[in-house]
Amino acid sequence: MKPLQILAAILLPAASFALAGRAVNDLPGRINADGRLLRIRVEGEGSPAVVLEIGLGGPLEVWDLVQPEVARFTKVFAYDRIGAVDAKPMLTGVEIAHELRTALRNAGVEPPYILVGQSFGGVYNRIFASLYPNEVAGMVLLDPTQEEFLDWLRIHYPKEMLSKEIVKNWAEGEGVWETLDQLKVAAPLPDIPIVLVTGTKFIDDPMRIKTLPVWTAMHAKWVTAQSEGRHVLAPDSGHGVEVEVPKLVVSLIREVVNQARREAAAADAHRVAATQIAERAEP
Repeated sequence: MKPLQILAAILLPAASFALAGRAVNDLPGRINADGRLLRIRVEGEGSPAVVLEIGLGGPLEVWDLVQPEVARFTKVFAYDRIGAVDAKPMLTGVEIAHELRTALRNAGVEPPYILVGQSFGGVYNRIFASLYPNEVAGMVLLDPTQEEFLDWLRIHYPKEMLSKEIVKNWAEGEGVWETLDQLKVAAPLPDIPIVLVTGTKFIDDPMRIKTLPVWTAMHAKWVTAQSEGRHVLAPDSGHGVEVEVPKLVVSLIREVVNQARREAAAADAHRVAATQIAERAEP
């Protein structure tokens, strides 16, 4: 296997960089996020809002099979970082989370949010949720990058790791290593529903055959350790879950949205009952 193929499958979205390059000039909209202009597309109405986070270097058009369907039952925000002019040599997950939060507010998309992250977007989701736990009502992670797996890969297949030479002059790529360090020291995630999907489609490739069992096991170990975590296997999908099995993705997002709505309604009913009891108790 050629260098970078393994990590590319883990870190990069299914869309090609050629598509990403063309998408820069096809702007569905831009929003200011702390001085950087991010490409966005907002559809639908309702709460909680779904926020779609693609992996490294991917265009928001990757969500074209998912976003319109989610918009049928709630507001959905897709964005990417490829149209922004990098103001610094490195962009980390914490900075991306701050920018995303600003972009959401400037676009009028209010919390709570259901975060949906593919590939390295799952890392960004986890950092966002650790920074703003009161604004996140659930997560759907699509074949996300797992830090423990990268540690394992570094030990067993060091030649397959991403080279720092490859990401030179690419701020988001340069920030991968610091982002992973930030993730390892991030605050615990809130007690929210978290669904993690692993693409387990068989591909007759020696490295995938060797690494997929470890990748899948580490996904299962991480998500089942979460208070409301659930692991879903997608045997008809590889890494590009949102493209290969979009109906599954939409279905899982709908489940998490509905669960968040039920919990919000129950909390509202509890507050109303508590207020009524307090009012009756007043002299």
